[in-house]
Amino acid sequence: MNVTRREGLKLLASATIASLPVTRAIGQAGSSSPKTRLILLGTGGGPTPLPTRNQPASVLLINGEPYLVDAGNGVGRQLVLAGVGLQRVGKIFVTHHHDDHNADLGTLMGLAWSNGRSEQIDAYGPTGTRDMISAYKQYFQPNATVRMKYDGRSADPASLFNGHDVTSGTIYSDINVKVTAVENTHYPNQGHDGDKHHLSLSYRFDTKDRSVVFSGDTAASEQLIALAKDADVLVHEVIHVERTTDLFTKKFAEQGRSPQEAKRVLDAVIAIHTSVEQVGEVAAAARVKTVVLNHFVPGFDPTMTDEMWAGGVRKKFAGKIIVGRDLMEI
Repeated sequence: MNVTRREGLKLLASATIASLPVTRAIGQAGSSSPKTRLILLGTGGGPTPLPTRNQPASVLLINGEPYLVDAGNGVGRQLVLAGVGLQRVGKIFVTHHHDDHNADLGTLMGLAWSNGRSEQIDAYGPTGTRDMISAYKQYFQPNATVRMKYDGRSADPASLFNGHDVTSGTIYSDINVKVTAVENTHYPNQGHDGDKHHLSLSYRFDTKDRSVVFSGDTAASEQLIALAKDADVLVHEVIHVERTTDLFTKKFAEQGRSPQEAKRVLDAVIAIHTSVEQVGEVAAAARVKTVVLNHFVPGFDPTMTDEMWAGGVRKKFAGKIIVGRDLMEI
């Protein structure tokens, strides 16, 4: 079917209008909320694209300034749906280097620049973040060359995109926020591999009106409990062990793989994540006001209800429990 330019513009306008209620609903939710707004952009766990949850990412809007935590695949689209212009993104914090958390890190920088950003963009994360951004600048160069030649762009992205390798401690601060990181327990043996040390980080954002902690991916962690002490909000990953066990066992059987192999893989997955009951224990020990469940494993299971996620947490934690969803504002 041939579509004229005028018809195409009408279709584009219709699509834009259709998307407005989502953005407006988020904006209305935040109109009476604190100056620090939290929006969950993607809440699914794992590198497999899911039909109902995007890959992990969240954004804190602090006095209108966006601070992004993780950049899973599709984060640019999720930001647009949340009403956050890509050109506004200047600070990105990556918890660890699994591709469901960093797949669109460089891509987001590039899209921000292509959509008009001419100021610096900084990404903070474990060792390897700086090298990733350096490599991305090479990957992005052909696009940047053409746009600078024909689109009138003068700001060279090679000088704007910056990666910073960070460890535990205060890793960033400005007029809006102080960001503190600790190493968590996502990797076996704390990520020690000979002379290498692979870091997985949790972050705390302290602003004038709220304290928000992101667990990142981790097993139950004493370091995280200390970081989250008395926080207003703890955004914590979660695995439902029983349902994950059922799904893994069925999947491996269908693939003709042995029960022994299924158990080995399943045990490894469970060991590096936090069960619903353990999330409750962490939240109670940290005395947080609200725990927000995030990075769901399994990320897609139509049989799971919100109560199945929250019920296990409630056994150990008496505070507020929110079962996160994509584009939810808290």
